[in-house]
Amino acid sequence: MPPASDDAPLGGLPPGSIEPLAILYDCFANALDPFAAARDQAEALFDLEVAKLYDDLAAPKPDLHAFKKAVILRCRRHLRATDRPPTP
Repeated sequence: MPPASDDAPLGGLPPGSIEPLAILYDCFANALDPFAAARDQAEALFDLEVAKLYDDLAAPKPDLHAFKKAVILRCRRHLRATDRPPTP
């Protein structure tokens, strides 16, 4: 049997939900000032949105920690895929 995909916990994620989460993730994960209020707000909003998506999942659900880890992985992939170098 093949190993389970890292995306398996994201089963019923609505289309288009990763892009706004990736922006929030980028704001707090890559913040230059780790003590900035904007960073804390972005992290709190990210956690709230992940919890809402988790609540909307149909049963059987993975545990919340595995779900959040899979969302973060998908956000990182999205950020890497859409990263464009600045144009001179």
